[in-house]
Amino acid sequence: MRTLFFTLLLISSADSFYLPGVAPRDFQRGDALPVKVNKLSSTKTQLPYDYYYLKYCKPVKIVNNAENLGEVLRGDRIENSVYTFQMREDLPCKVAYKAKLNAESAKAFK
Repeated sequence: MRTLFFTLLLISSADSFYLPGVAPRDFQRGDALPVKVNKLSSTKTQLPYDYYYLKYCKPVKIVNNAENLGEVLRGDRIENSVYTFQMREDLPCKVAYKAKLNAESAKAFK
């Protein structure tokens, strides 16, 4: 009886991992994996910055990608980015953006 109980306990717990609010997705080789960005936190202030507050590479159109109510209530600003990967594909490093910064803009990155 004890063996049956532990066997059932192990079987039920092995298949019960689920993160609420995040639906599982299946990907095939070569499927696009767009990278999303969120807010920037600072060690100097308590207030977060918008990701594109600094001169990061911006997409042509910024789209808010909140996927569930929890993200909205937490104040997450999940947005699209210019970065994309392909599932199970090796990609070499490449430059996404080159920006010329003056002294004031460079100081904002610190």
